[in-house]
Amino acid sequence: MTDAISSDPKRAELELLLPFYANGRISAVDKIRVEAALAVDADLAQRLDIIRDDMAETTLLNESLGAPSPGALDRLMAGVDAEPRRLGLLATTKGGFVNWLGTLLASQPPRRLAYAGAAACALIAFQGVALTSIALRENTGFETASVPSQSSERYVLLSFASDARAGDIASFFKRFDASVVDGPRANGFFKVRVGDASLTQAQVDAIAARMKSEATIVRFVAPAP
Repeated sequence: MTDAISSDPKRAELELLLPFYANGRISAVDKIRVEAALAVDADLAQRLDIIRDDMAETTLLNESLGAPSPGALDRLMAGVDAEPRRLGLLATTKGGFVNWLGTLLASQPPRRLAYAGAAACALIAFQGVALTSIALRENTGFETASVPSQSSERYVLLSFASDARAGDIASFFKRFDASVVDGPRANGFFKVRVGDASLTQAQVDAIAARMKSEATIVRFVAPAP
């Protein structure tokens, strides 16, 4: 492979979308962009193959290690619908998944670590949306992650360093008790939940400053509405 993708912002943006294209969680517009690029870009296509191999291997490892499989969250959501007031579900699922994700991805061989940062973002984004949905279902019985209560959460907007390791990203989210609720956006940014409405603006600013200090993981971070 060449360094053309890393030196071209537009192609780098497309590479960030590859994990979401691979797992089907991508907008129709971005899907068209990715497919058009794949048709003429052999390097990008090769990276997609590696990401797909990684996801397939991860699924097998999930099952062998007892970690959440791709259908686990669907079964979990069905359980929440049946027993919406079960206590401790959110905390147990969140902690267990992040611990497992950090351990698993940090142990991947070098070939996979080259792309594990983007793959981890896709997995964390999926986890964040699903868990936010669970929390809102427990609180209201009908709200979804895409329609949170007004001013009920506090967010930052961030992008990851291009060479951030997957295990480091997972540990970063655990340290800050944060989760991705949207992204990657067209410019490569993620919207990340850092707390609830009890946080003051000064506290959110302080969290953003602490995140920004971790320059090996975070490229940019700022409070978001």
